[in-house]
Amino acid sequence: MPTYIFKIQIVGVDPPVNRVVKVSSESSFYLFHHIIQIVFGWKNYHLYQFIFNNYRIADSRLVDENVGKYNDCKATMLEDLFTKIGDKAIYEYDFGDRWIHLIELVDIESSPVCELLPIIISGSNSCPPEDCGGISGYKELKMILTNPKHEEFESYWEWVGINFNPTKFSLQTTESEIRKLNKIINGYEKGFE
Repeated sequence: MPTYIFKIQIVGVDPPVNRVVKVSSESSFYLFHHIIQIVFGWKNYHLYQFIFNNYRIADSRLVDENVGKYNDCKATMLEDLFTKIGDKAIYEYDFGDRWIHLIELVDIESSPVCELLPIIISGSNSCPPEDCGGISGYKELKMILTNPKHEEFESYWEWVGINFNPTKFSLQTTESEIRKLNKIINGYEKGFE
């Protein structure tokens, strides 16, 4: 089983927010969605889709029949579409805020290695808070958080929490969260029972 190393970056965010992850090539796009949610610190509150060229992948339980042709994320494996280094796709999360993530396959390891996947390799900067209004809203949020004279300064700090820092990324915390992957997915699935 080959392993894939992906670099994933949120498009248009400054400072750049990215993660590098190692996953099994046999992972479904459904599993990959949950991995992306965890490594970026998203809360999985919103709809999502992957776009690979003109190929759309989404969770069939969440897609409105009027959206057009798509493929189910549980039935589509990473190895079905990512076949060579340099292959790219888009992961769109939250169709309101429209967080676009560029996914690039940066390495393929063919030699079997005894390691527990997925693995977070590296990352930079904090993910924007959920529901902050997309790129422009995030830019405004950061401006308000640095201006104690702004009328919404205190309420914004209350909303994001005192520990919020747009330039912070903790590899150790993310490694700990990725180990909860199965528990997180099981909790998510209970919402469909």
